[in-house]
Amino acid sequence: MKEQIYTIPVNEAYDTDCECPLCFLEKKLEQETLDYTLGAAMMEPDFRVSSNEKGFCKHHFSMLFDMPNKLPLALVLETHLEEIRKKTDNLTKSADKLSAEKSGLFKKSGTSDFASGLSSLLSQISNGCIVCDKINHTMNRYADVLLYMWANDEVFKKKFDDSKGLCLKHMKLLCDTVKKSLNDAQSARFLSAMFAKQKTELDRIQDDIHKFTLKFDYRNKDMEWGTAQDAPIRTIEKIAGFIKNDIDEK
Repeated sequence: MKEQIYTIPVNEAYDTDCECPLCFLEKKLEQETLDYTLGAAMMEPDFRVSSNEKGFCKHHFSMLFDMPNKLPLALVLETHLEEIRKKTDNLTKSADKLSAEKSGLFKKSGTSDFASGLSSLLSQISNGCIVCDKINHTMNRYADVLLYMWANDEVFKKKFDDSKGLCLKHMKLLCDTVKKSLNDAQSARFLSAMFAKQKTELDRIQDDIHKFTLKFDYRNKDMEWGTAQDAPIRTIEKIAGFIKNDIDEK
């Protein structure tokens, strides 16, 4: 199949030696989005409106704070905090009424309604993240492209078969996407191939992490590490997804 601009990232990810090519794509996309947030996005009114409204999750706030340029971060924080204060100000009158609230046997208290409304607002604020939204949207598109390539490109299908499989998170993503992207016959073949591949790779990881534990027995001090020396990090990545920031080392 002739390579298209939308297939290039998926092909490149499958050219890397990693436990999950989709994790490679996600980590790269995450860093690009963070760089954009404190760079070109500062001059994009639509993006600023969205970031003011949604904000960022704790994980991405931490990553933004670790970036060198603090002025763009401060500007984003200032306008996002203003938006939060506007939302909380809308509850000021209701909060003021609580101090004068009188309970009665047959009178419904406004305390419960206020607590519910405030809790809902705080959940909305803490659960919003414009970086997560961007990543999730793009990863759904990558999953669709991957499935299209698997069904139509024999070269890519071999890359898929020769890979180290996927993390469980992205295995689920493909499970959730396959019926929307492929017909019934293609879906069945893909799910069967993915499941068989994953069983093989989980067996490989199991062998490595077991060997890692054996190396701590003095009787095995002369045993070769083989591929087991970094087994803990690779086991975590296979179960939960990418946790190392080694995109630039690939």
